[in-house]
Formats: sequence, C-alpha cells, structure tokens
Amino acid sequence: MNTSPTSARPPHRWAIWLRRGLAALGVLLVLAIVAACLFLDPWLRRTLEKQVAEKTHGQYQLGIGSLRTELWARALHLRRVALRPTARPLADTLPRATLYLGRLDVHGVGILALLRGRTVPVDSLTLDSLRLDVAALARRPAPHPTPPLYEQQPLRLGYLALRHISGSFGHTSKPTGQLADGLVSAHDILFTSAGAADTQRLAFAASWQAQLRQPLGRVGGHTVTAGLASFSSARQQLGVDSLRIVPPAPGRGTPGAVRVFFTMPRVRVAGLRAATWQHQHRLRADSARLSEPRLTFRPPAQAPPPLWKLLQPLFRRADVQQLTVENGYLAMAGVGEAPAVRHVFSTARRLRIDSLSEQPTSRRVLYALGWTGHTGRLTGTFLAPLYPASIEHAFLDTDAQTLRFTTLAVRPTIRPAQLNLRKGYQTTQLTIRMDEVRAQGFDFKQLSANSYLRVARVIIENPYLLARSDGRGPLNRSPSYLTPDAVLRLRAHIDVRQLDLRNGTIMARSRSERTPLVGSFSINRLNASLYNVTNDPSRMSLAQPLTGSATGYLQNTCRAEVHLTTSLLDPRGRQHLRGSFGPAPFSILNPVMTPTRLIHFKSGQAQRVDFDEYIDRQHISGTVRAHYTGLKLNFLGYKEGEMTKTFFGRIKSGLVNVVVRDQNPRPGGRFVVGEIDTPRELEFSTFTAWRQGLLAGFVHSMGVPKKMASGYSQASAGTALPAPTDAPSRRVGTPPTAPAAPAPQARSKVGRWLHGTARRVKRLAKRLKNKAPGQR
Repeated sequence: MNTSPTSARPPHRWAIWLRRGLAALGVLLVLAIVAACLFLDPWLRRTLEKQVAEKTHGQYQLGIGSLRTELWARALHLRRVALRPTARPLADTLPRATLYLGRLDVHGVGILALLRGRTVPVDSLTLDSLRLDVAALARRPAPHPTPPLYEQQPLRLGYLALRHISGSFGHTSKPTGQLADGLVSAHDILFTSAGAADTQRLAFAASWQAQLRQPLGRVGGHTVTAGLASFSSARQQLGVDSLRIVPPAPGRGTPGAVRVFFTMPRVRVAGLRAATWQHQHRLRADSARLSEPRLTFRPPAQAPPPLWKLLQPLFRRADVQQLTVENGYLAMAGVGEAPAVRHVFSTARRLRIDSLSEQPTSRRVLYALGWTGHTGRLTGTFLAPLYPASIEHAFLDTDAQTLRFTTLAVRPTIRPAQLNLRKGYQTTQLTIRMDEVRAQGFDFKQLSANSYLRVARVIIENPYLLARSDGRGPLNRSPSYLTPDAVLRLRAHIDVRQLDLRNGTIMARSRSERTPLVGSFSINRLNASLYNVTNDPSRMSLAQPLTGSATGYLQNTCRAEVHLTTSLLDPRGRQHLRGSFGPAPFSILNPVMTPTRLIHFKSGQAQRVDFDEYIDRQHISGTVRAHYTGLKLNFLGYKEGEMTKTFFGRIKSGLVNVVVRDQNPRPGGRFVVGEIDTPRELEFSTFTAWRQGLLAGFVHSMGVPKKMASGYSQASAGTALPAPTDAPSRRVGTPPTAPAAPAPQARSKVGRWLHGTARRVKRLAKRLKNKAPGQR
C-alpha cells in the first residue's frame, strides 16, 4: 500500500509550548485585570488614607466615600472626600482645617511616567463642590522640613477646574475670610521646578480664570466684602462689583486707628500683568477705572506712613498707565471741619507708587505724571461750627498748570453778639463770596514734593466780603493774624507772582456799644492787583517788596485809589500806603457815623483827599492833605429807639463846629496838612491800622490838635459783653452768662473835652431854670 507525499507533518514541540504559554499569559492577564477590578480600588483607597495619616504625623485623617479607577481610560474618580483634623493631634505643625469635596475626576494620567518617577502628564483634573474651612494656622514649624510638593511629585496638568468652591478662614462665628461660591480654572499647569521659575507663568499655569461670589475678609478691624470678583490672566482683566468696606462698631477696634467706610459699585482693571506681580512683586496695568467710589474716613490719631509703605505688603512697586475715577465722593469724619467733595471725575496719567516716586526729583503729583479732573460741590467748616464753607465746582489740569473754583462761599451761623460771647471779646464776623477763582501757572509738582505753593497768577472774580461786628465786649489783646508780617509764622512757602481782584465789594456793618442801630459802609467796584506775594526769602526783601494798587468807590460814590509797598519778611513790619479819594459829600459817611457814633454830617464837600502813610510794628506816621468846604456836624441823641436832636446835642454841635474848621484851605488861603502820629496797635489788623492813620491825619487837618486826633483814632478800652439774651443760640449745656455791669465808655481826649463841656452847659441851664425870672 502506497503512502501520499502531501500528508501533514506533526507540529514542533516549541510551537506547542508557545501556544500554551500565550494562553497561560492571557489567563493570568485576565485574572490580573479581574483582581485589579476587584481589589485595586479598595487597596488604593486604604493606601491614600494611610499615607495622609503618615504624612501629617497623625494630625489629619482622610475619609473617601467611594473610589473608582478606569485603567483603560487612565482615569480616577473619587466621591465624598473628607479631610478632618484629629481630635488630639500629636503635633501642631499644620493648619487646623476641614475639607469636604463632593467629587474629584482625573483623566489621562500617565501611568508609566508615574511608575518611573518622572513628570506625570495629566489631561484634566476637576474638583466639584469643594469647601475648605481653616480654623487656625500652624503654631510650630515642621520638625523635618520637606521639599516643596512640586519637587516631590512633578506634574503637567492640561486643565484644572474648581467648581462650586467655598470656604472660610478663622473662627466659625466670625471668620477672618469667607467665600460663598466660586469657579476657578487653569490651563497648562507645569507643576515643576521649571514651572515655578517661569516668569511667564502665574502660579505654575499658562493662564487662570476665576469668578468669586460674595468674598469676605477682615483687615484691621474692617470688614471687606464684594458681590463678585472676576479675573482672567489671558485677557489681563480684573473686575470687582459691589465692593464694600465697613469699619468696626463704635467702641471696637484699635483706639486711634483710621476708620474707613467705602463703597464702590464697580472697578475694572485692564492690561494687568499678574505674572509680573507674582515674580517681581510689581503691579503693572494699562488702566484702572473706579466707578462711583464713596469714601468716608476718620483720620488716625497719628499721621500714617506714606501710601507706598502701606501697600508694600502687596507689591514693591505699582505702575498704572491710566487711573480713572468716575463720580466719586470723599469725606472726612471725626473732625469739626468735616470736609467733603462730591461728584469727583478725575484721570491720572502714568501712575507710579513706590519710594522713589515720592522724591522731589520724580516731578510727580500724587504719584502721577499728570492729573485732570473736575468735581461737584465741596463743603467744609472753618472754626467749626461757626463758618460753613462751600465751593460749587473745581477744575484741575496739572499739565496745563491750571486750577479753577466757582462760587466760593463762607457763611456764618451766629450773629456778631453771639460770636463775642463765644469768644469772650470783640471779634469781626465775616461773610465771603467769590464767583470764581482761577490760578494760572500753578506748579503742582512743587506743591506735591515740597509743600511749596507757587502760582504765576491768581484771578478772583466778583469777590464779596461782609464784615459785621458788635462793639460790646472787651478787646482782644492778642496780636492780629491779618498783618503782612504774619506770613513769617507760616510753615509752607507761598509764592504768587500776581494776585488780581476784579469788581469786588467790601461791606462793613457794625453795632456800637451806645445804640442797637447798625451802621454800614461799603467799597464797591474794587479792582486790585498785588505783585510778588511770597514768603520765600530768595524772592522777598526790602529791595524786592510786595507791591500793589487798587481802585474802588467808597459807598459806590467816591472814587478811591491806593498804592501799597511792603516786605512780608521785614521783622519791623514796615509798610508804605499812599492814595487819594474824592470828590464826594461828607454825607456818604452818615450811614456809618450816625448809627454808631450819633454824628451826622449836615453839610460838607470833599474835593480831594491825598494820604501818605508809613506803618511799622510800633508807629503810624505820615500826612493827609484834605481839600474840603462847608463842613458842618450835628450831634444827635438816642431815645426810645429813635435818633433825635436834643438840647444838649445842639450845644455840643455848636461847640464842635467852632473847633472844627469848615474848609481847607482856610479862608485866608492857608492850607493845613494833617499829620499822622499815632501808635500802632498790634492787636488790630493792618486794615484797621490804615484806617486809624487816615482818620488821625484827617481829624488833625480839620483843626483838632494832633494829640487829640491821635487819641480819637485809637480804639476804646472796650465794654462788658452783651447779655446772653442777645445770643439765644448758645451751645447746649453751656450755662447762661450773667449780665455784666455796663463798663464806662472810653472816650478820646476830644470826646472827653466835648462831654465835659456839655455837662457844664447842662448844669448851667438847670440852675438858670430853677431861678426866678427876676434873679436871672
């Protein structure tokens, strides 16, 4: 029987064993996968919990609700993760915190890199419903410092998401920091040493984005809250909505510390280089826009450090190309002046905040190269609560060196008699109004750097000054501040090249101690210019004095012209005042002389009065050349609320008209020049000194002896204060002042002589009246 050559050969032995080995390996692999599915997740869960306890030295315990791995997808899923501090920790080298995480999902884990100890790539990491409450920070350092986590396990994470995050810091009842809800995401996180050193990355990531709702923090006793804070490093934007800072309750907080109340609906920062802030400790931004900020603060008991030092914990230097404030409000509380400014619109150009920007060489104004802006109403109170003041609008441009105010007003709150009672002596009450004040050539950089006020020109439009006084009360014997040499007491330097007053009005209303009637006098259509108004020793001297000239109309009728020369730094206080006024009838003085001194100019015409005064701190001298005719005076009496002619007033008028010459030049053609020779009373202002010298010289030219004229021009010794019934609006809690006995009225030598003569005539008339007709 034949055998076929194509019959199959039996397989080799090695092939049989290969097939058996592969089958066994497959079985082992299936068993390993089954074992991994059954035992890997519990083992990994126990391992994580055990490592947390070991790594924290028993200070924390980790609890995981569920753990599921997907080896084929290289994914890990955790649910209901809780990290809690132990009841009695063995050490206190970690913060006391509690963490709860609803879910954690990791995708795309590089398992081989993890097994080899290399940088582990991870596609994404998502944490949802994370809450972290930190009760306290670590009290002691770790006994064996470990390297940073990014060196222990380097990672490269493609995407990180933190959703619905919340937490707090501090005690549960009153946390120092708190977050209601937040969403944070990051891309391309290089969690390695190279990532930490990369200056283009922010916190290891190429970009971050965050939205935090209702964050809260407490700093310096103040509570800081916001409705929403958003940030994007890729778009370089930061925004905060409904920002609010509330000070501690009254009686709480550090005594004498600053107290701030601040609200701002919206702030936007664009062009923010957050990575530069992290790596260089330098804040850089293209623009910052503050919408409707409202700041009310109580200043601290001690002057605070400069702004750059206060912000040093946040950054070493800040550079903002443009800062814009829209409709802001600023007020100072806790001081009597209570200054406030409303509707602030301003823009700062190239703002820089650091120690060098405060140096005079920086040529900056409040840390910026330039400011422009305007405001609404500004309010405050001088000598609170006596003089509320306001400015309707302010306009500022530091580049153009201009500053403008509109409608300035200072209005008193009490009457002159009440002011005398409050001060304890006679004082003048002022009402001031100016339609506009313009400053040109204003060196804001000198003012910011050295507190040096340097202005090329100041123009005041339509100024109005009302000075009211009450003659009842003692005189204030303290030196007056309204003198040119008072600038010696100023700490700041002032340098105004030219000061112009246009179309001004000065009103004076006074009540004498003799009658309740009020006299008035005015200077209208006043135009004045002052040059070299400075206390800078390099600009002010006897060779370079202050000079000025003014023209106006007395009682809106008589034209007057004045020229002034003085050195503001002269220790002797020397001044030279010359001028002239006229023509005018003497009756223009009746509105002030008749109510206050019961003197009435019956007739008289001044053609021209020229005066030349020299004033220093001891003496007033000079001459008065008065051309006048037909001067006649009447002395009146006051009874039952009316001014009347009395019998003794007629006698006194006749005697005075005999003494006083009714014309100059005299009938024979002789012209009498009035001499000014009177002491300077430093308790009165320089304006009073001018008037005192002019009055002494004019009375002397009328025929009154020089010594009597000097005494007549000087102030009286004062009287008792008015009764409190004249001042019903005294402060609450102040006991009423008992009415003082009326002091005898002080008179000049002329007045005493006339008064004595009138009394003698009165006695003579009384004797004649009592005698029989045949005995007269």
